[in-house]
Amino acid sequence: MFSIKNELSNWVTEFENYRIPDWDDLPDIDLYMDQVITYLEKQLAVFSKSEDEKFITPAMINNYVKNQIIPRPLNKKYTREHMAHLVSVLNLKNILSLMDITRLISHEKIDKPISTLFDQLNSIQNEAFKATALRVRDSLEKLDCNYNDKAKEERLSLLALKFSLEANANRIAAKRILDEIMAHKAKLQVEEQKENVKDKVKEKNKDKDKSKT
Repeated sequence: MFSIKNELSNWVTEFENYRIPDWDDLPDIDLYMDQVITYLEKQLAVFSKSEDEKFITPAMINNYVKNQIIPRPLNKKYTREHMAHLVSVLNLKNILSLMDITRLISHEKIDKPISTLFDQLNSIQNEAFKATALRVRDSLEKLDCNYNDKAKEERLSLLALKFSLEANANRIAAKRILDEIMAHKAKLQVEEQKENVKDKVKEKNKDKDKSKT
């Protein structure tokens, strides 16, 4: 019996049924740090590679606050908005830098509340989880019983390589898109500042003309 296939089959079943909590499912009471850690470890276990691995720690959260990646806690308590920010950061931090995550979330929050942005992000992520799970399941089903264990491992290794390279390509594309958005935004700000300067000059000239008359 090919144990790797069995283990992956069990994992795929869990993965395709996994859903990140929606905004309304987040705690509606404020939490202290230890409660935040417990909640995130339970809800986002899919991000953990092993039971011993800590994908979120108090030091990480304090660092996010210090670098203004998430809002500061209120009286050492974290609200639903804090939890939404933390879940979003944990979703994205393996793909984007913390600076890019901050820029992305800040840009998206301009036109929508954090609750809408959070549910939008989760919808996209959950669909991606489901699509990936289906691809893995399909590959597992194609592992013909005529293959020996070594051949099966090689095919699964190629699948892992493909996922890795696709993830890297997607990361590059995501960063480039974000860079272009920010560059365009900066250009518009410069142009707006120039227009403001021109308007001020015009106003000064009008005042001078009035004083002469």
